[in-house]
Amino acid sequence: MRRGLRPLRAPSSATNPLYAALAPMVDVLTILLVFLLRTWSTDPPVRPDDPSFQLPLSVEETPVGVARRLDLAEGELSLNGARLTSTKAALARDEAVIPELVTALAADPDAPLHIRVDADLPYALLRQALSSAQAAGVRDVTIVAASRAGL
Repeated sequence: MRRGLRPLRAPSSATNPLYAALAPMVDVLTILLVFLLRTWSTDPPVRPDDPSFQLPLSVEETPVGVARRLDLAEGELSLNGARLTSTKAALARDEAVIPELVTALAADPDAPLHIRVDADLPYALLRQALSSAQAAGVRDVTIVAASRAGL
């Protein structure tokens, strides 16, 4: 009577290596099919720009103001290309501000200021420049870090 009773077993991956290799392939193909169906577009391709296309004119009468540029480079401190003082002289002072810079910035405190800083300069010089801008009443200050070659 034992001959008729056989245990029912599912095919195992140990006895059937083909089944073990096929299962991950089916998973990958299913993912690929879903990806292709999700990214397929029936829309026509975008046309190139029309040569007759024109941008509207600005309604603003006054142009955007140009920011002043303060360069803190090795050796000198300059505002819009005009040398104000040397970096060594500014660092040698025990003051929190640089008087030459405060005087130059106080002429137009509403104009924005971009400070370009050499990466090798000490932070104390940048702190003096920021304190000078604050003392002159400049509110719009942007710090731009640049390498020595960029200045």
